[in-house]
Amino acid sequence: MSTSEYRIFLLSLDKRSFFDEMYKPLLGALASKASVQRATKPAAAISYLSTNTPTAIIVTDPGIVKREHSAILEKVISYASHGGIVILAGHFSSFVRPDDLNEFFHSRWNVPWKFGEYQRTTLRLNPQARLANKAGLPAAYSQKAVFPSNVPLDAALYLPTEDSVTESLVFPPMPVADLKQTPVVFAPVGEGWLGYVGDVNAEVGSTAVVLAMCGL
Repeated sequence: MSTSEYRIFLLSLDKRSFFDEMYKPLLGALASKASVQRATKPAAAISYLSTNTPTAIIVTDPGIVKREHSAILEKVISYASHGGIVILAGHFSSFVRPDDLNEFFHSRWNVPWKFGEYQRTTLRLNPQARLANKAGLPAAYSQKAVFPSNVPLDAALYLPTEDSVTESLVFPPMPVADLKQTPVVFAPVGEGWLGYVGDVNAEVGSTAVVLAMCGL
């Protein structure tokens, strides 16, 4: 497929002023492989989602969690349930509140995931993950991230190992307590997929992950 045949929609209802600079590598990589459009206003988001079926929707911040944006969220969930790909990435994990995230997962997406650890560690690619497009992904990489719990093994794209320790410039390394928590999730929802990238520092590996989730 040519670049124009892949269409990525960035849903940025609570866009921070530094987002474009922080995620410049990701935005550039997406633009090199697909046609990219973005909505920062509710009316623009509703208009786009009412008339387009993109290759993937990347939710770049937790603005969609707000109750006043419930109509937009309903369209996003419908898009995924009918075969679309939705990825929660960028600033989403950095600024979403734990209770809001749990409610968002449970009540709106009907998945059992919960806000878990917030830590930096090195994770390895999970060969049992259901994401088909793993060829360009790093075998392992370090990231500081929000780790959801209660994620099925085949939905966890990266996992800590028995050798994984917390990585901090302040505190001594400690073994990672829960080896089942993951900051990189890709799970089926209806006929489509819901992805989550909890990395808060825009690691190079996470750029590759988002591209793979988009099928690029």
